[in-house]
Amino acid sequence: MLQKTKLGEYVKPLTNVYLLASLIETLENRDIGLPGIGVLHGEPGVGKTHAAMFASAHQDILHIQLTNNYTSKFLFEKILNELGAREKGSTAYLEMRAQESLAQAGRTLVIDEADHALKPRMIDSIRFLHDRSDVPLILIGPYDFPAKLAKYTAIASRVMQRVTAHPASLDDAQSLAGYYGRGVEIAPDLLEHIVSERHGKVREICTCIAHVRTMARTWNMQKVTLKDWGKEPFPAGNEFLAVGGAL
Repeated sequence: MLQKTKLGEYVKPLTNVYLLASLIETLENRDIGLPGIGVLHGEPGVGKTHAAMFASAHQDILHIQLTNNYTSKFLFEKILNELGAREKGSTAYLEMRAQESLAQAGRTLVIDEADHALKPRMIDSIRFLHDRSDVPLILIGPYDFPAKLAKYTAIASRVMQRVTAHPASLDDAQSLAGYYGRGVEIAPDLLEHIVSERHGKVREICTCIAHVRTMARTWNMQKVTLKDWGKEPFPAGNEFLAVGGAL
């Protein structure tokens, strides 16, 4: 929570934060009888999880991030723990308690990395969470997630709205530079280069900005432009990029 709070002091909501917030608002204010499931999907690294973390800190949602090892029972236990109810019992009992607790809390449930739930029993468990609690449910997944979800017609038919996450813009990068590059002025031309070369991937943009900050301190510079940066490489995953191409 400390990391989220500090980040919120420096970073204004990014484009995908607004998209997710709008989706949450739409589902929470839907008319009676309408389904309450939404989907946020997009390429890896564009900031879908960042948006969910921001919403968790500022909109009182319940954010659960799945892994490939999650089972339905573990998901129910995780939801109950997040809601302050540490219970044990059979899968059926925990399912019932998770549904009841969600209904009582009335909090939107956001399931991140939802492609790990695309197994018949798991996806049905998630559908029943929505149906029996009546709280909004948002599934976050990769770009092809809607096509994969469509194979499970019972839950796909309950999707009220689908939103595609956008690559980060220059404005987003300038906002991120306020935190990851704090203490150093990173010129717009250098930020624009980073956004372009990293194809708007928030995670990699953050890494590059942090590296500029580190190098600026090493060089004892208060401002760094694209010309100043020259051929200095940027670490980004397993690649290195520099002005003029990969090194």
